[in-house]
Amino acid sequence: MKPNLLYIHGLGSDRHSRKFINLKDYFKDQFEYDFLEWNNDSDIKVLIEDKHNQYKNNNQLIIVGDSTGANFAYQLREMRNEENDILILTSPLLDIDKRIANFDFPGFILPQLMKIQHPKNALIIASKTDEILNQKYLFTSDKNFISVHETTEILEIKDNHRLLHFDNVIPAISNYIKSKLKEQ
Repeated sequence: MKPNLLYIHGLGSDRHSRKFINLKDYFKDQFEYDFLEWNNDSDIKVLIEDKHNQYKNNNQLIIVGDSTGANFAYQLREMRNEENDILILTSPLLDIDKRIANFDFPGFILPQLMKIQHPKNALIIASKTDEILNQKYLFTSDKNFISVHETTEILEIKDNHRLLHFDNVIPAISNYIKSKLKEQ
């Protein structure tokens, strides 16, 4: 049985996300692919609960979340409370207070975001030059800003928020997944 890879897109994207397509092109038939599609009016909790129920008998899920979708991916993994889940967060919106973009954020989504101060058991891919989110705090040793759990890996990339060179980091994602996949 192939592992399941669930992708959760960011704000303004959908099931046709470039990053999701890049992942499928790279991994080809190694995984069963699924996505959680949402929009600015979605009840995120319901969508997360639906995915939780869909995969409740699956003891290992690969969850990839991008930007706002990374926040939702983290929430899903926490709801599943499954130690074997593999979580990959790209340009993650872990704390809305770290947002530096000057366009309005959808008001309906704001209360559905979790403030993630101590991310654990994840691969975080982020850039210090992100123009939407201040990600510099992820790379600081000042624990007043964030306390990254020792089980979290942070991969710094030189790119913007949209990760225009995402295909260049997929081999690192592949290595992370391989290191975490348990023998079934």
